Amino acid sequence: MSTPNGTSVHPLVEENRRLKEQLARLNRDRIEYLQNVAHQLVAPLNAIKWHIENLTEGRLSIDRIKKVMRSIYSQATQAVHLAKNFALMSNLEADHTLAALREPLQPVNLCQLLVNLADDYQPQGWDKEVDISVENQALDSAPPVLVIKPLVSQVFSNIIENAVKYSSPRSKIAINGSYDSTSDTVTVNVRNDGIRLKPEETPRVFERGYRAPHAKNAYPAGTGFGLYIAKKIVDIHEGVIGCTVTPKGSVIFSVKLPVKALEGKTRQREPKDRSASR
Repeated sequence: MSTPNGTSVHPLVEENRRLKEQLARLNRDRIEYLQNVAHQLVAPLNAIKWHIENLTEGRLSIDRIKKVMRSIYSQATQAVHLAKNFALMSNLEADHTLAALREPLQPVNLCQLLVNLADDYQPQGWDKEVDISVENQALDSAPPVLVIKPLVSQVFSNIIENAVKYSSPRSKIAINGSYDSTSDTVTVNVRNDGIRLKPEETPRVFERGYRAPHAKNAYPAGTGFGLYIAKKIVDIHEGVIGCTVTPKGSVIFSVKLPVKALEGKTRQREPKDRSASR
């Protein structure tokens, strides 16, 4: 390899330069990520602090107290969600296999999991008059999927949190699913209407740190790691995650998970009632 003035550069020198640039870029990304996480954590914690101060003054009506408590719950949910993503980020950066993770597999009823998550995020939705509904008829009849429950819960938590954040006021987030006996998989779809994605942007939403231009304009402080983490977890579970945009502009995130394909690939949690039956 030669420089512009014609002198040669040793390959090791060039490799050293490339590695230094890569390290500097990683450090910039790390600092930016920590700054974004800190900013997003401070906001809900300050809101909780402010609400508690109002409650301790004892001058609020019963209706106002109910609204304040609902807001505290919503802000606490957001803070917990951010903290979990922060903890998962460093762990999932490695090329993990399922067997390398410490959590055991367990059968999970996705319908019940999604109903619980919808209840958790509904207070945030109320702030924008956004309704979160789980169409559970088909999903409730699907068999349980064998997964690491805390990780899969975080997948849907990240998707629903994004849907709430980017939904238009007075819109609806629809969650549904189905079971395919041929492939022995359960698919969950989360649909929302709000900030639009261009079709060519949909594959990129799962990239590390990527945020669509419209999302950046609406919420400048986002990290762009929620969907990246979701894809990492789904990949570990040998599932498929995707994003599509309907002709009317609705955004649909789909997650397909195998029911029993992971059996025997890592340890499995013993059923709770087994010890009781002995």
